Amino acid sequence: MRMSQFTFLRRACAACVLACLALAPGLAQAQQKIGFVNPQRVVNETRLGQMAKADLARYVAEKERLAKESAAQVALLRKEADSVALSAAERARREEAYKRKSRLHEALLQENARDIKAEEGKLLQYVMRRADSVLEDIGKKGGYAIIITDPAAVGYVDKANADLTDRVVRDLDSRGK
Repeated sequence: MRMSQFTFLRRACAACVLACLALAPGLAQAQQKIGFVNPQRVVNETRLGQMAKADLARYVAEKERLAKESAAQVALLRKEADSVALSAAERARREEAYKRKSRLHEALLQENARDIKAEEGKLLQYVMRRADSVLEDIGKKGGYAIIITDPAAVGYVDKANADLTDRVVRDLDSRGK
């Protein structure tokens, strides 16, 4: 399943659950609450998230190193193809090598961008999977029927009453000790 389809399904499910809660006045709404957690803040503000971001930074640095090496090879081939001391046949051969390497370089850049985006998604999932037990504890102890972790599924959040991010950050860090 593609990530965009998964995101759409998550949003649709969250909207359905919220609609069901709003339409079911017989439920103990006074006892049940809805909370919200900003996953990006959990990643940015926890020790676990910082370690994961450091791993991602090393991954990105390696991808950038490979891209720079490839760019240097392309530049060298371009310089060789532009050399005036070459015969027409040799110039054509080097020009073709330059074009082939340029295409490979562009493909490498696109692949790197896709890989980095995928790794960022994995980072967020990794941290939020670790936060699941914290969310469950907060939900059970605090009487939360739902704790939403998808910022796009929420139009408005009363930060004073519904945003649990600070508590999740604090609890997740305390479990990591």
